[in-house]
Parts: sequence; structure tokens; C-alpha cells
Amino acid sequence: MKVPTQTNKKELTVFLLVAFGVPYLMGIPLAIAQRAGLNTSCFANAQMMYPAAGVMVAYLVAKRRELPVRFFVLHLLATVLCVGASLLSVLYPSDTLWLLFINIVMVGGALLAWILLLSDKKERRAAYGLRWRGKGRFALGVCALFLLLKTVIVFVAVALEGATAWNDYLAYWASFVPWMYALLLIPNFFLSFLPFLGEEYGWRYYLTPVLQERFGKRRGVLLLGVLWGLWHLPLNLFFYSPQTSLQSLIIQIVTCITAGIFFTFAYELCDRNIWVPVLLHYLNNNMILVWYGSAEISNQVYSWSGIALTAVLYSIVFLPFLASKTFRKKPVA
Repeated sequence: MKVPTQTNKKELTVFLLVAFGVPYLMGIPLAIAQRAGLNTSCFANAQMMYPAAGVMVAYLVAKRRELPVRFFVLHLLATVLCVGASLLSVLYPSDTLWLLFINIVMVGGALLAWILLLSDKKERRAAYGLRWRGKGRFALGVCALFLLLKTVIVFVAVALEGATAWNDYLAYWASFVPWMYALLLIPNFFLSFLPFLGEEYGWRYYLTPVLQERFGKRRGVLLLGVLWGLWHLPLNLFFYSPQTSLQSLIIQIVTCITAGIFFTFAYELCDRNIWVPVLLHYLNNNMILVWYGSAEISNQVYSWSGIALTAVLYSIVFLPFLASKTFRKKPVA
């Protein structure tokens, strides 16, 4: 199935308005909710859906041929419901109701999405980057490498905290808790993949090739990392770390640049299989529960020394992939 492969100015404008404009506008009610002491988790969950929504709206507006329309409409509907729940969480506050609603939308949407994707034509899924490509074992090997590298970072960071922290951490890993959490991640992926596809379909599938076509392979992926980090700004200010928002933004950009290099490396290495960075993004976010025994990411307080350590560790581990052959090839048209 032959479809247009290059974006145009109109499509890019629509994408940017949705992917970046919506989260920045939603930053206003998010700020109101945070300052009122309300639960703001709905906003973080909803924001992950916007990049893919931007791609889908851009393609629909451009009237591209043979779109997987049913899946696109499902994702857009789920996005609208998440936006609505976020706004209602400010107007009619509840500690659990609206977050529960969004979780139901995500799980129900994921189950329906699998049906819509798998029942659609293979050619249509392939034409718009939604079909599994390449060898499964190779893709899983790349994911395993990412887990190993991130685990090394975590263990080194804990070890540098001192003997007490190190011994406590080893005791945690000697219990059944992290292993139980790790096993639960497998079925949970199939029930919660939508927001991770929501980001990666926008960043890896759509925007990275656009930037690499204009600025080259390496500069394109670095610029994407900066933009991806800045995209988190409303969350840095009013969700992740309101007390140390500048530090939060800096570490966000560093993380997005370095981890983004590996995500793009894996995407290209695995024959531009979008499901590989989706898996990596899912593991990056959800393994927090395994590594630390807690998934709490809001209202964190960052120190400059902690930021420096994270920047050094991430740079040592992930920046070398920028020298790989993947980033020396010409962008795929």
C-alpha cells in the first residue's frame, strides 16, 4: 500500500498545535489544581496521549489515504475523555474518582485498541507504522539491554549514597517484592500501552524523522530530546516538582536527550518498529516500582548534586550510542 511518507508544513503545524499547544494550555488548570492542593495525576496521564493525537489529527485533516481510522478515532476519543476528566477533577475535586475514570478509559481503550489494530489490514497498519516489524527475539534483546543499563544506573546511584543505603537496597532485592512487581509488568503492558504509544507515535514515528531530515541524524535526535524535555514543562512546574521546578526541568531535558538517543537507536535498529520504543518507554516508567518499591513521582524535591550525578550516569551509559552506525545513516524518506 503506497501512502505519502513525508510530512508537509500544514501537517507539522497541526501536530505541533496539538502535541505542544494542548499540554501548555492544560497547564493553566493544572496550576490551579496544584495550588489548591488537589490530586493532579489525571493531567500527567492525559498528557501522554497528546503527541499521537497530534499525528492523528494532522493525518485526518490532510485526508491521507487508507488511514487506520478506527484506531485513530479510538485514541482521539480516549484523549478527549482524559482531557475532560482532568478538567472535571478541578471543578469537582475527588482524590480517586477522576483518576479511576481515566484508568478505566486506558484499560478499556487498550483492550478495544488491540481488537481494532489486529482486525485491520496488515498493509494499513504497516503503512502508518503500527505493525510489528523485525524479529521478536532481537527486539526483546534490545529491551533487555535497556533494562540492564538502567538497572546499573540505579544500583550505582544507590551505592554512592553510602553503606547503609546500599545494605537496605540489597535487603529489598532479597525479598519477593521487586520480583512480584516485575512479573506483574508483563500482563499490565497489554492493558496500559495506549499512553506509551501516545508519546512514542508522536516522538519516534513522526517528529524524529522530520527533525533528522532537516538537521541530520545526530542533531535531529538531540533536538528532539530538548523539545521532548520542554514538552514536560507544565508537569515539571506543577506536578513533578513544584518546589524545585528548575532542577526538575533540567534533569528532564537531560533524561529525554540521553534516553531518547537509546529509544531512537532501538527504533532504527529494529527496522523502525514503533512497538520497541513503546516497550522501552513503558519499562522506563513502570520499572520505577520495581527499582524503588514506589511509583510516586509527584512533589519530588531535587538537589543539584543529585541532578549532576544523574546527568553523569545517563551520559556515560547512553551518549555512546550516538556514535553507532544508526546515526551515521541518511534519514529514511
